[in-house]
Amino acid sequence: MPVLNETYKMRPRHTWYSKILRKLFKFRRNKLLPSRIIPDSEIVESVNREKQLIIQVVNGGLGDHLVYSALPELLWKQKGVKTLISTKSIYRNDEIWQYVWEKNPYVTFTDDFGWCIRKPVGNHSDFKTENDYLNSLFGLQGDDCPKLYYDTIALSELRGCTVVDASFGPSGKANGYYEGEFHDKYIAYLKELVSEFVLLTYSNFPKLNPLQKRIVDEFSPRLYEVDSLLTLSSVLVSAKQRYLMYSGSASLSAALGVSSVILCNRRACEFFLYSKNEYIQLTASKYEVSNE
Repeated sequence: MPVLNETYKMRPRHTWYSKILRKLFKFRRNKLLPSRIIPDSEIVESVNREKQLIIQVVNGGLGDHLVYSALPELLWKQKGVKTLISTKSIYRNDEIWQYVWEKNPYVTFTDDFGWCIRKPVGNHSDFKTENDYLNSLFGLQGDDCPKLYYDTIALSELRGCTVVDASFGPSGKANGYYEGEFHDKYIAYLKELVSEFVLLTYSNFPKLNPLQKRIVDEFSPRLYEVDSLLTLSSVLVSAKQRYLMYSGSASLSAALGVSSVILCNRRACEFFLYSKNEYIQLTASKYEVSNE
């Protein structure tokens, strides 16, 4: 796992938009949290005793939900434990809830409060991903990748193409994705290794971010608009090669079982380094690669 430079561990800076979203998110999350957070050590004891686990996802992104997606099947098949998903979970949009959970045959739903990873047992940094940690916590045998239960249909128009996804949401400021150094190295990387590609855009973000604008100016690539998670999944499985950002699409790629190159800044969180992907920190003195 790459070691992050200490200067990049300062408190992230946010845009006014991301600050508002973070405040709204914290308000909603705090309102829905149970009065007492269950430590991970206690949840294991409770699960072993009651043969039931209620999960309440407290962060609303796609990657945050995918963290728990493989756990219900492993718990049921290896421990005989039933998994329920709390409807008090936070999710950024209904599509995330539907895509990750409604097709999962190993979960049911409840209005009760639930558990999430909040007070890890031992040294959390010893684990490559949250999935890796969950397997160790509950004594399960499984890989470090999420899991989905949709049949993904390949798109003939993208079969064999290289796709580039340079999109990022309101957390982009905190991860340093607006910084000129990152943009310069991103462009240089593409020029060195990618001769022709399709740039993904999103219908719910009609305005291109600064990095996408630079890519369009430098390469004039073919654009492909993504209108749903189902479409994004089809794009990822259809492409021959995928260059993604450190975001939900990287977690989705791992869940779909396709390998992707993830281009990130030093500020990116280290707990989502799925072994299926290759992670490259562009702003290191030299490209730092980790897929172990």
